[in-house]
Amino acid sequence: MAINFMLPLRATQLLFAIISLGLDASFANWYNTHRAMASPSQVNFLVFTSVWTILATVYLTLTPMYMPRAAHKFAILAIEAITMIFWFAGFIALAVFISGLLLCSGTACKIAQAGTVFGAFEW
Repeated sequence: MAINFMLPLRATQLLFAIISLGLDASFANWYNTHRAMASPSQVNFLVFTSVWTILATVYLTLTPMYMPRAAHKFAILAIEAITMIFWFAGFIALAVFISGLLLCSGTACKIAQAGTVFGAFEW
């Protein structure tokens, strides 16, 4: 019997996307409520990337099992490549943003740093 490594991998991918969504949305909320400006686009992009990954993971997990005709190999490759590019760009952009802050201390900064780390894990 063949061992399917994709299901645990997809579960981990989904878990990290949910954790990253929570961290980045929490930092965006903090930034919106404690600053006079909107949250940084880098954080907003990682929130988008987390939601994209959740939707992509659902497609990549369920489509090959229940709708194999809709699971075209090039569509799966394209979704995987786009998701990888989004995560790479997102965590690098957030890391550069955090490194440019004059004062990075407190809970909000730690949340942003954790969001960057989970973005790197997801990549």
